[in-house]
Amino acid sequence: MSTFVKIEKNIYIDSLETLFATTVLNDQDGVNMGYIGMCNSTFRSVIEDIGLMTPEIAECTENDYVIVADADSEAAFEAAVEVVNKNMEVKAGGNKVAEYDTQEAALAAHDEVNLVHIAVPGDCALEEAKKALNAGKHICVFSNNVPFEDEREMKELAREKGLLCMGPDCGVANINGAALVLSSITNRGPFGVVGASGTGIQHVAAIIHEGGSGVTQTIGVGGNDLKDPIGGISMLMGLDALNEDPNTKYIVVISRKPGKKTLPVICEKLKSINKPKVVLFMGCEREIVEATGSVWAENLDDCGIKALQLIGVDYDLGDDAELDAIAKKAIEGMAPEQKYLRGGYSGGTYMDEAMHAMYDEIGDVWSNCPLNKDFQLADSYKSVENTVIDYGEEEFTLGRPHPAIDPSIRKPAVLREASDPEVAVICLDYILTPPGHPDPVGYLVPDIKEAQEMAAKRGGKLVFISSVLGTTADIQDIRKQEQELRDAGVIVCKSNAKAAKLAAKIIRLKGERDNG
Repeated sequence: MSTFVKIEKNIYIDSLETLFATTVLNDQDGVNMGYIGMCNSTFRSVIEDIGLMTPEIAECTENDYVIVADADSEAAFEAAVEVVNKNMEVKAGGNKVAEYDTQEAALAAHDEVNLVHIAVPGDCALEEAKKALNAGKHICVFSNNVPFEDEREMKELAREKGLLCMGPDCGVANINGAALVLSSITNRGPFGVVGASGTGIQHVAAIIHEGGSGVTQTIGVGGNDLKDPIGGISMLMGLDALNEDPNTKYIVVISRKPGKKTLPVICEKLKSINKPKVVLFMGCEREIVEATGSVWAENLDDCGIKALQLIGVDYDLGDDAELDAIAKKAIEGMAPEQKYLRGGYSGGTYMDEAMHAMYDEIGDVWSNCPLNKDFQLADSYKSVENTVIDYGEEEFTLGRPHPAIDPSIRKPAVLREASDPEVAVICLDYILTPPGHPDPVGYLVPDIKEAQEMAAKRGGKLVFISSVLGTTADIQDIRKQEQELRDAGVIVCKSNAKAAKLAAKIIRLKGERDNG
């Protein structure tokens, strides 16, 4: 194994494209680990950390595009690069897409554009944001790791100019029917959604879509917007935009509980809006939300259900009695030593939701990001008793795309957890997104089947439980993905929370049976 490098001088590829390209690179035979990007300070830091820095890269400038990989051979590397280049041509539509060296050049050629998508390293985001805002354009900032002071500066400038700043770290948005960044494709309809949780926005929008309705806009404000250093600037502007939009008849708000100083400011804004509102502030007291004249939502499922109730649609996600029946059947055939669950999640929102759903059945669970600090794992690669892992954390994604884009990040975990004879249940979530893997379920099915066979040879039964976030309009098609799971013997639940609750019920019932 050796490190191989390909450098293109003075060619710019944005970070969303390089995320996709890195996924493709790491999926090729003979590539052990690879990374693709512009050779800026962030790129250099990443490849230093993953051991791929070379003298050639050290001499590059931030204007150079670099493909680097630890590969079995030069032939394997060259073959992988060829596949990467072909895939990037397909995503870009070949020669049909015009390319510009600068944002200014692109805007000069297209004065009809009113929104600029920014996907550059976090330390460069403010400069590009200011260019777009000063040109009178709304912005959607995908870049993460943007300093608080930079985020506040770009948002204050946006507010001054009456322009919307989505992000930084905006992974989900759907504007006038166009699914941006990682957003699922949804129907158009009367609901406007604004939130600081990309997965949360996508989850609720998908329920609205499945319920036969749709959205006018989904506005992602970034995970830091409602923290006190920012003060909810984009959330306030997003609420104003939806309130003024004649096509938006209902408003849905999703976030973790805002900061202490920010919460009353957001609540005053909600009080001033007369449109029907459903509000999910995770961890916020019900009376605070209801005092704003809003419908309080307990969790993501409840948020989507209550939104649909505003238009007279009852959306059924099943009840606990149904889960009890499935759990009782699931424990049949399990070996006595099987008593724990393991979960591999694509991000923090779903893992947090899962841990809360599991708590009433089995109490706290171990994690790399636990609810209770006493259950912090010493090593994220070594599970303890009941354990769930957020594979979207930097310890797994450093040098690689997010697991919602690259399913290979979780791949080694399936057989690793299955090799433990005390494991009874494995939970896996799947999030569909346009730039993601075309068949994320199919990618892991061989490992799921092998894991089931391993347990059977030991005289037990390993149960897999999953949920899929997406819509029938997504290129992967949620129905096809769900059917692939069922065909592989996986129990498919209607939501992430239901899947987590079912997994915990199985563990509780198994323990009760074994302990008499």
